[in-house]
Amino acid sequence: MPAPASAAGPAPAARASRRSRSRAAAGRLEVARRGFERSLITLRRAALDAVDSGNLASLTLRLCCDPRLRARTEGTA
Repeated sequence: MPAPASAAGPAPAARASRRSRSRAAAGRLEVARRGFERSLITLRRAALDAVDSGNLASLTLRLCCDPRLRARTEGTA
């Protein structure tokens, strides 16, 4: 008499199905990881641009508001 299916393990088709689902899940995880890394890179670039533009705005404000700095820059131009 053959052993019950539960004692022998899942049927070959079920194993293949589980394997393909596992591969699909691993693929989705890899795509998500790459997307996350791209968003981190984009976020870092945006943060650096914000810092750079903030530094430029700060320098411009200082030049406009501080008469000594303005006189020094106008004298060199």
